[in-house]
Amino acid sequence: MASTQSTSAKRRLNTTLKIAIWLVVAVLVLLAALAALNSFNYSVGVRTGVLSKLSRRGIACRTFEGHLALPSFSASTNSRSRTQEFDNTFNFSAPDPGVRKQLEAMPGRTVTLEYHQKLFALDWPLPFLCVRRTEFEIVGVRPGPSSPAAPPAPAGQ
Repeated sequence: MASTQSTSAKRRLNTTLKIAIWLVVAVLVLLAALAALNSFNYSVGVRTGVLSKLSRRGIACRTFEGHLALPSFSASTNSRSRTQEFDNTFNFSAPDPGVRKQLEAMPGRTVTLEYHQKLFALDWPLPFLCVRRTEFEIVGVRPGPSSPAAPPAPAGQ
């Protein structure tokens, strides 16, 4: 009888161990898939506007986020109806410390941001999964074009 209980306990232990191993493997595969998807750039581009906000956000997941006020555009090019509001800001994340320092030196100025658009935000409160709260990751900063000069006065006045 004792050997039957011992064999039964070993089977339960083996089953529990197999389940634990499969769970660990599944989590590792999921993390590897997230890392692979995170390395993929859905889009690469630039945006120019006035840097209106740069802040550090979060409690467990501290990230640097910002807003770029984009230049206005003609209502005729806007596909939305005139009664709908249109948010003309570009929300971005700045995970690179060098880029953050450049942005902190340019508040309220016109800047051109080089970005990589990822497939999803990556803000899980885990050490390497806490990178950005938006899809747009800033990889470079340049001073933007200066404001257009006032039009010249008409001749003869």
